Amino acid sequence: MQKEQCRISWLYYTRKVIQFLSYFFFIYLLLFLDPFTERDLSGNIFLRMSPLSAVGAMVAAKTYIIKYWPALVIFLLTIPFGRFFCSWICPLGTTIDITDHFLAGFRRRSYRNVYDGRKAKYYLLAFLLFSLFFSQQYVGWFDPLSLATNVYTISLHPYAVHLIDYLFEYLAAFPVAGDFFILIHKGIQNILFSYHAPFFRAHGILLSVFILLIAFGMVFRRYWCRNICPMGAIFALISDWSFRKRTVSSSCTSCGLCVEACGMGAIESDGKSTKEGECILCMTCQKVCPEDSVSFKRGQPVEQRNTVDLSKRAFILTGLAGAVAVPLLKLDYRKHVNKGRVSVIRPPGAVDEEGFLDLCVRCGECMRVCKTNGLHPALLEAGIGGVWTPKLIPRIGYCDYGCVLCTRVCPSGALKRLSLEEKRETALGKARIDHNRCIPWVGYARLPELEKQWQDFNCGVCEEVCPVPTKAIHFNTYTDAHGREIRRPFVREDVCIGCGFCEKVCPVLGMSAIVVEGIQPQTRIKQGKGLSSDNNFLPETIGGWKRVLKPNMYAGKEKLYEYINGGAEPYLSYSFIRVSTAEYSSEADKKIFIDIWEFGCSEDAFGVFSKDRAGMNIGLGNGSALFDNYLCLWNDVFFIRIEPRQGDILPEEIIFIGKYIINLMPYKKTQLPAVMNYLPQEYLIKESPIFFHKKIVLDNLYISDNFIEENVFHLNEKTDCVVAEYKADSHGDSLKLMIVKYPDDNAARLAFHDVVALWQTWNEQESHTGIIHTFKDKTSRYTSCFLKKNIIGMAFLSINKDSAELLLKLILEKR
Repeated sequence: MQKEQCRISWLYYTRKVIQFLSYFFFIYLLLFLDPFTERDLSGNIFLRMSPLSAVGAMVAAKTYIIKYWPALVIFLLTIPFGRFFCSWICPLGTTIDITDHFLAGFRRRSYRNVYDGRKAKYYLLAFLLFSLFFSQQYVGWFDPLSLATNVYTISLHPYAVHLIDYLFEYLAAFPVAGDFFILIHKGIQNILFSYHAPFFRAHGILLSVFILLIAFGMVFRRYWCRNICPMGAIFALISDWSFRKRTVSSSCTSCGLCVEACGMGAIESDGKSTKEGECILCMTCQKVCPEDSVSFKRGQPVEQRNTVDLSKRAFILTGLAGAVAVPLLKLDYRKHVNKGRVSVIRPPGAVDEEGFLDLCVRCGECMRVCKTNGLHPALLEAGIGGVWTPKLIPRIGYCDYGCVLCTRVCPSGALKRLSLEEKRETALGKARIDHNRCIPWVGYARLPELEKQWQDFNCGVCEEVCPVPTKAIHFNTYTDAHGREIRRPFVREDVCIGCGFCEKVCPVLGMSAIVVEGIQPQTRIKQGKGLSSDNNFLPETIGGWKRVLKPNMYAGKEKLYEYINGGAEPYLSYSFIRVSTAEYSSEADKKIFIDIWEFGCSEDAFGVFSKDRAGMNIGLGNGSALFDNYLCLWNDVFFIRIEPRQGDILPEEIIFIGKYIINLMPYKKTQLPAVMNYLPQEYLIKESPIFFHKKIVLDNLYISDNFIEENVFHLNEKTDCVVAEYKADSHGDSLKLMIVKYPDDNAARLAFHDVVALWQTWNEQESHTGIIHTFKDKTSRYTSCFLKKNIIGMAFLSINKDSAELLLKLILEKR
């Protein structure tokens, strides 16, 4: 008897362990979905386990979806093991178990006059399956795995992050203890992978549905699983063939302990009969039975099987309801008004709209991985059938030009997998400028007034951020008699990809002056006038120079490693897109080599230019540096390098080629990165500033005799950093100044804490002047630093304490 009891307990606790391991693995995958997807790992494995979603997507779209092979495995395992998935794996079931535990007190006092007939889930399943034959996909609204993913992604995780951020922002303000709370907050951010708090529209609606769902736990345990879950209905129908069914021996005394303990209410009042299809193999009844009367085996006596009486009339009514509801749900007022067009902006890789609605299971995975938080659930913009499908809202977040994560996480194929190059050539929509709201166009309309009293109405923010290599936004420039300009933007629809970056940054309050309208189906644009063209930035001839072969282009991380294996990391620390290279020769048997680097923004192109430049500025492009016959150029998002390969090539020849290439590129006024504005100009060595984001660049700069192994400055793609050199006179020693701008005050505080702690470990003499910390090393050189809001300033290698602190004080005056 004791051995049998031990075996039973072992099975029960094994189930418990597997259940909670599955639950925590589900949470882990949601929290770290971004890095999993970037490594091309299957972070969506739980969603692909759903037979309901698999059937829904495949029947509605009339196709086979290989990615749903885990659902087939679960389906086949249900035949021998019954409805095990609900209590062993399902994350929504585990969530309900947890909330039911806390609602036990309410349940004891309830009157239980709520429906608990078990039939509704079968009728709901029938309705969903019937609708699929009319290509109406509503499965995603009721699939427990999609629902669990949505609840945690769109409601619970953002709420938790916001609450934690608010709490620790408050606690960090306390003196002394504040640094301790900052460290704790940093650890929690790493655990929750929440360096920025996400936000999703309609999160309150989803949370209300979830609260209603768990509120039924005040009446019955696992109410969703008993009466609503259509996937549970599928498992219940298949479990009739199960090899393991609940069987009760004659030793049963009908004590009722198993009846009370059963979370599914699957056991009848006599303790012997079991409702067919309702047992989820949780083993609880077996564990609590004092007589060891319960076992799970193949042969279940007929008298212990309580079948669910499903009404034929109800199924007929369900079919009629589906027939009536399908045309009703297909009605779409917006689509009718727009003459069949839907202006919703779908994520990149979306199939045509009808196919998208058939395949999308409304799981929210694409919204979770969106780097800019631009993807949100649709409400009625795409009709009733499109509720909770993903749509891009550019005013909240744009589609990142260098990101393809959403195309990798889609479990159903509603989003086709795209390479980075394919994604960059996919148009999600087209931008449209409202001349009544656009600042330059409004100024142009007021020309008679401006002639009397001129005002600058130029803006151009939309053109600045456009990531398309040749820019999808250009200017029509009006110049008056005094040479004053109004540069009116217009959209080149042939190259616009509808990413929404322009709409996001438009400074006009309220509705943007430039709006992106979605297009279906998404189209491929030709980048023929971009960097990849053979006859534009690297033409066949440049004066007397002829291109030897067609240009080589290396796009993305892997290709860059092919081009410069061992030296690619510094360039990848900027927003690298691609590099095109070509060799040119002249009749005099001279050869030169040109490479043109393209980055995601002009600031990063300047960063590479500042890192690689040498020599004097010759006034070409946005920046230039000529050293002997080597030329580096910065022009908008491009960094250009021209170097001799063969023969005696004069600097004038290199300059001519540089001018020629610059003239081929779109005109663009650019500004230096904002962090550069903090640099004091007095004693600055003019060409010394180097702008960067990550530690890989800092590692190549000399700022200390001690090797800084850890990333104590917390440098990443969201930090802007500049290092510059200062020298008071030609005979004195120079010192270096570093300024780091962080995305928020909290990130700066965490970094400053680690920096000061590192210098303290070197046993250097420490002193304070206001908010400035100064350290003196063994060679009597000084390092000074300060923290103010989201800025850290540091002076290194100074032989004079006053000089170091003076530079930092000049920064503080600008701050």
